[in-house]
Amino acid sequence: MGKGKRWTREDVIIAYALYCVIPFSKVNNSNQTIKDAAEVMGRSPTSLKMRICNLAALDPDFLATGRAGLSSVAKLDQEVFAEFSNDWAGLSATAEELLGLPVFDIAEPVYNGPDRRRKKTYAEISDKQARRFFRKSVIAAYEGRCCISGMTIPQMLIASHIKPYAVSDLQTERANPANGLLLNAFYDRAFDQGLMTVLPDLTILISDQVKEVYTDERTREWLYAIEGTKIKRPARFAPSRDLLAYHNEYVFLR
Repeated sequence: MGKGKRWTREDVIIAYALYCVIPFSKVNNSNQTIKDAAEVMGRSPTSLKMRICNLAALDPDFLATGRAGLSSVAKLDQEVFAEFSNDWAGLSATAEELLGLPVFDIAEPVYNGPDRRRKKTYAEISDKQARRFFRKSVIAAYEGRCCISGMTIPQMLIASHIKPYAVSDLQTERANPANGLLLNAFYDRAFDQGLMTVLPDLTILISDQVKEVYTDERTREWLYAIEGTKIKRPARFAPSRDLLAYHNEYVFLR
C-alpha cells in the first residue's frame, strides 16, 4: 500500500506534526499512531516513518545530539519545515484537519448543562488543540522525563510554558515546543511562580526570596540542592534562549 505514491504538501504537514509529537525512539513501523495515520493517508507505515526521519534531518536541535535523520530530504520537506517552524498552532490545526484522527486529543464534546450539547467554536477548538499539541511535543522532546529530576510518571509530568501562556504569541509561542520544559509537578509549580528559573545556558537558579526565608530540610533538599546544576537538554526543540531570558526578567522573583 502506498508504494510509489507521490507525496503532497498535505502529506508532509501530517508527517511533520507526527515528528513533533512522537518521541524519536518510538518512530517505527509498529507505532500505532503511525499505523493509523498511514492507513488514512493511503501509505505504508514504513513510508510514513521514513518521511518523519527525513524531517529529523532538518532539525538543528536533533542533529546537535549527534544523531542524524535520513539523507533523502526533498525540497517539499524543506518548504513545509520552514513554513510551520514559526506557526505551531497552524501546524497542529492543519494536521488535525487533514488527518481526521484525534492525534492531539481534542475530539471530546463540550456540554452546557446536563442534557445540552453545543458545538465548540473554532477559537475553542484551535486553543485546545494547540495546548494538546504543545504538551505532546514537549513530552516527546524530553522522552517523557522531567528535565530536572528524571521522573517518568506521566501523571506527575507537566509541559510547562517558559513564557507564560497568557502572554505568549498565539502563532509563534503558545504551541511552540521550544517554549516548554517538561517538569514534575513540584518543579513546574516552582518555575511557574518564579521561585526558580533556568538561565539561557540551561543552568538552574533559585530565588533569593526563597533562600532568605525558608531553611527547612525539604526545601534545601528539593530546591537549593539543584541550584547551579543544568537541566537535561532535550533531543529536539531546545528551550529558546530568548524565552528563557523573558522568564528570568519578568517571572523570576529577585
